[in-house]
Amino acid sequence: MYKLLGSRLFFRFFGVFFLVLPTLLSGVAVNAQEPGTSGDPLITRSYIDQFFRFRSMVIPAGEKLQLVQGALLVARSGRLKFRGAKNKTLIDLTDGKEISPDSFIPPCHLIMVPDSGDNFLEAQTLGLILAVGIMPRK
Repeated sequence: MYKLLGSRLFFRFFGVFFLVLPTLLSGVAVNAQEPGTSGDPLITRSYIDQFFRFRSMVIPAGEKLQLVQGALLVARSGRLKFRGAKNKTLIDLTDGKEISPDSFIPPCHLIMVPDSGDNFLEAQTLGLILAVGIMPRK
């Protein structure tokens, strides 16, 4: 036993142990942050739900919905026509094409509104959409 204490193996073991110990202890301190504080780096589920949740909307025939910049929509049923200025377009992210004014929105395609302005969807028949950023016209 006395030879073990005097050997290099003993000093190597404790040298490595004392080099690794601060690293282990600092990991414990980082993981001890309270959830929801400024030190917590995770995004909460409520944040994701608030900003990225699609909601379903029923659109009666003849109703117009205003589109705002950054809005996303998916037409699930019905016939929706895009109404806007001549130089405004919507982007069909599914096909990678532009949708010009007075064109119908293809069903089950993800559509993005890139510009602000007087952009509207007009329901030709009763329709259902999934949307983020669309507001009913008053």
